[in-house]
Amino acid sequence: MAVAPARILSEIEKHARQARTEDPAKMRESVAAIRALCNLLLDEDDRSQDKLPRAMPLASPSPAPPISLAENKLKEEDANGDSLFDF
Repeated sequence: MAVAPARILSEIEKHARQARTEDPAKMRESVAAIRALCNLLLDEDDRSQDKLPRAMPLASPSPAPPISLAENKLKEEDANGDSLFDF
């Protein structure tokens, strides 16, 4: 569930007011809360950009030819067929 950016900004303002009026320990807590709220706001922006459609990468101009394993068959004296399960 996404939180409205206006709600996050109002919480940042509230903690900024508390940081100006409180003792150093309370100020540190308020600043830490502001940091967390800023990170939350920035993470939501990143997620909304992730939902945008992305361009598909262009195909390479010369695709590599398929590799055929049949060209290099292993020949052994005791083998009795082409299957992997023939021993």
